[in-house]
Order: sequence, then structure tokens, then C-alpha cells
Amino acid sequence: MKIKIEEAKRKDIKSIVELGKEMADFHQRVDDYYVSGNEAENSFKKRLGEILSERGAKVLIAKAKNRILAYGIAFIEKPKTYIKPKKIGHLTDLYVREKYRKKGIGRQMFNKFLEWFKTYSIKHIELSVDAKNKIAIAAYKKYGFFEYKKRMRLDL
Repeated sequence: MKIKIEEAKRKDIKSIVELGKEMADFHQRVDDYYVSGNEAENSFKKRLGEILSERGAKVLIAKAKNRILAYGIAFIEKPKTYIKPKKIGHLTDLYVREKYRKKGIGRQMFNKFLEWFKTYSIKHIELSVDAKNKIAIAAYKKYGFFEYKKRMRLDL
């Protein structure tokens, strides 16, 4: 299967939102702390429209036979004042349809994001991943990510 990684366009929003809903459904199955359904879908659709026109943001899609199989979102951000680098890369989403996982699509998308980050001289990339999402954690470790900070939650 020939996979093409390209920048998302406004015409891709509906398909990306569909994938975002799949990802939200997955997260809800992992931990009921997360929401899915129409509210999450509508919020993501609105935000995605904004992201596509933001400077310092990149939305990529992976396509085969004109079908979107995966999407990813990344940003270049100014970190908090206590962080040494003046700008960092932030990968917020990288989702591959379940049927197409373990075929190198996520790796191809990640490599495209790396190329993009390098054009901005980004030396550090961060991401957040749910501690229960073993699939994503394993993938990100393969890409070279390591744990450097813990984010914790208290449920009352």
C-alpha cells in the first residue's frame, strides 16, 4: 500500500474529525475520565479549523487511495520562563486507524514532523500521553522519547 504524508487542508477537516472521534472513543475506553461523543467532536472540529490557520502549527495526514488513515498535530511553542530553550516542539496528536497500525505510518508522520521542527531549529520536542495508553507509549519510546516529567491527577 502506497502511503502519502501531506499537510492537511480545510477539505480534510471532516475526515480528521472522524479520526479524532475514534481517538476520543479509544481514550474513553482506556479511562472514563475522557469524554467522547458529539460534544468532543464539535469542539475538536472548531479547534481544528483554527489550528489550520495558526502560524507555528502543522497538521499532517496520511492517505492511501484518497482515504485518510492517520493524522497528527504539532506546534512550536514558547515554553514557560523556567525552561531553558526559547522554543520547543509540541506533538499533541498522532493517531493511526487501528487497522493500519504497525505498518510504519506513525513513524513516517513523525519523521515529517521532525523535518518541520528542524526547519525552525527546534532542539526539544514534548508530548503528553495517558499513562494507561501502552500502545502510544511504546511507539513514542521507539521514536526516542523518554519520560522526564510526571503529570499527576487526583480524583475527588
